[in-house]
Amino acid sequence: MEKRLDIIVFGATGFTGKHVLPYLHKLSSKHGKVLTWGIAGRSEQKLKQVLVEASKIIGVESLSSIPIIIADVSNEDSILEMTKKANVIINCCGPFELYGEVVVKSCVKTGTNYVDVTGESYFQENMEVKYHDSAKQKGVYIVSSCGFDSYNSELPLLFLENKFEGTINSVEFFLNPYVLGDSTGPSTNYGTWESVVNGLGEFRALHALRKSRNLKPVPKIKPTYCRRLPFTKDSSIGIPEKRLIPIPVPDVDVIKRSQRYFYENQGKRPYHVQHYYLANSWMSILLAMCLGFLVILLAQFEFGKNLLLKYPRFFSGGMFDHGVPDEKVIENFKVDTYFYAKGWKNSGTQDYDKLSPNKCVLGRLHISNPAYGFTCLGVTLSAIMILTESSKLPSEGGVYTPAVAFSKTSFVEQFQKNDVPLEILSTKEL
Repeated sequence: MEKRLDIIVFGATGFTGKHVLPYLHKLSSKHGKVLTWGIAGRSEQKLKQVLVEASKIIGVESLSSIPIIIADVSNEDSILEMTKKANVIINCCGPFELYGEVVVKSCVKTGTNYVDVTGESYFQENMEVKYHDSAKQKGVYIVSSCGFDSYNSELPLLFLENKFEGTINSVEFFLNPYVLGDSTGPSTNYGTWESVVNGLGEFRALHALRKSRNLKPVPKIKPTYCRRLPFTKDSSIGIPEKRLIPIPVPDVDVIKRSQRYFYENQGKRPYHVQHYYLANSWMSILLAMCLGFLVILLAQFEFGKNLLLKYPRFFSGGMFDHGVPDEKVIENFKVDTYFYAKGWKNSGTQDYDKLSPNKCVLGRLHISNPAYGFTCLGVTLSAIMILTESSKLPSEGGVYTPAVAFSKTSFVEQFQKNDVPLEILSTKEL
């Protein structure tokens, strides 16, 4: 039997897939590792061109020895043949609700591990319902949302597990995006916009899926968490000039799934999580609110989806467009994510229901190029964790969130070693 490659990047000719290759080339041979990898997609000619472009970016003479596999989501047999050739598939071919299941299904059939970059909640939870048991039997790990959509929150939460030194009751996230210099134009590729629109359009399906599962609720978290008032300013994170607004993000769905697993399997106490967007002015907040509400509303209807996909620049406030983003623009796009945790100095089985938190910790995750730098690093590290630290993954295969899959690995440390600043800014008693 032909020896499997360690990793195959499926969708390597797409914008995200192309940006994965430099990270994969670098990390597959770092610290004594020698991991083999290949690329897959529909067009052999385009795949060869991708390797030529990647070799110039990486600074090597040639990548012509990298294996090329032809695979098309419209041909399930070709997907099966691809997954037979890999130990881990990195799937960059979205929207995942449209094109992802055939890859997950084939990976489970062929005993191949799987990671992807999706932020589509319905796809993730539907794959868990459909394939968790069979993946468990096969001993393979299916881990979705290994990019900015979840690691923007899951990474700080894993970091806090070791840094808080006590019991957490609530964690607030404050997202502060900004652009360096005078960069203009879209900062995110159109394919990502397609995934956003398709994901938002699955609200009703997601609600029905969750209702059909009839899961036992996790206990209510006490003491309760009081949300901050919209449009207010707050100095607790050191940016007193910014106004905040609560935002719905896909991170929350992933976090809830992680917390359920940790509660049911490890007896860990869940905690409150809330996300806020930091804005410079009332005008920017009102614009974000209006556009956000309009996009969510339109995504529920077919005609609305068509409008959103036809005019991405208008409905995204210029973040997305049909054109390919300029590399300088995406590199200059930054996000500082502040995380503010409250809880108690002591840990254990104490009843905290009537005790006020007596400790707070403020930290920051700095992200450069969240969509195609941080995300591509994250999904590459996820694949490598499965290959190199398999003994630290959950004891049985299955469909897992990133935090569940990698909580016992060196995942957080690997991010930090690859120039992702993640730090505690202050610790105080209340």
